[in-house]
Amino acid sequence: MIEKKFIQQNVKSLELERYFRKTLEKADYSHTDIKITPLSTKITIVVGKPGIAIGKGGKTIKELTNTLTNKYKIKNPQLDIQTAENPDLDSFIIAKNIAGSLERGLKPGRLINIYLRKITFAGAVGAEITISGKISGSRGRTEKVLIGYIKKCGDMAQEYVKEGLATATLKQGVVGVKVKILPFLPRSLQIEKEIKKLFSKKKAEEKKKEEVTKKEAESKKETEKQKTEEVVEKEDKKKTEKKETKKEKEETKIPTKKTESSSKTKTEKKKTAEKKDKEVKKEETETKKKKKTTTKKEIKKTEKKAAEKKKTVAKKTTESKKK
Repeated sequence: MIEKKFIQQNVKSLELERYFRKTLEKADYSHTDIKITPLSTKITIVVGKPGIAIGKGGKTIKELTNTLTNKYKIKNPQLDIQTAENPDLDSFIIAKNIAGSLERGLKPGRLINIYLRKITFAGAVGAEITISGKISGSRGRTEKVLIGYIKKCGDMAQEYVKEGLATATLKQGVVGVKVKILPFLPRSLQIEKEIKKLFSKKKAEEKKKEEVTKKEAESKKETEKQKTEEVVEKEDKKKTEKKETKKEKEETKIPTKKTESSSKTKTEKKKTAEKKDKEVKKEETETKKKKKTTTKKEIKKTEKKAAEKKKTVAKKTTESKKK
């Protein structure tokens, strides 16, 4: 019996929502909240355009209360019409607006982008819009676009994700519009995100520490290398200085020998130079003597030849006379 009562209540709430959606379609109907008390039943109707929902002098409200008491048998219904706090975060209103603009002939891709921008600017965590049906051409297809973060399953999706449905009648056929909005993050998800951020910060700090330790180790190695290089340079300088000092000491120990050897070498050089000069002079005198002797011999030869020629000429003349 108790189960039947719960089922009857849910069926009644669904029938009421269908009725409100039909009657308050022009007023951008969003949703209803029903609270049953022992004295009365409070029904809060959230609408985008409250003026149309109230009507002139509360005419529409009176009609709604009469139908609720007579048709749906609700005892003492008290209607409370409220405006949507942020219509850009209301999934039902956005779905209806998209359906209306599709009926006017606007392209679905452009509409999806426009309304997703509106939802994100309104401050939603995430949103998803799907349009399915004969959008263009004879074949049916679906266009789905998601932005931000949305839970798609579990208690989180049922409690916090707002889902709105609407239909648009086009020439090709009926097109369905589904809008999902996650207006804010629940506390549990916020805690999860905070924990993830803390873990990421810790990891970043650990990485920084590792980098700092590596840099310190590298700097220590460089300083050690510099120290070793300086030590090696100092040792090399000391060795060179020792060698130079040894050489200087050796030079200071035997200065006389070096001077004597240097004087001997100088005298020897002078003697060799004098010998060479003498030899050169001898050669010059010999060449002069040879030249003089050669010139005398040549003169004698020429005189002999001239005398012989004279004799031959005289013989020839004497012989010619005799003939």
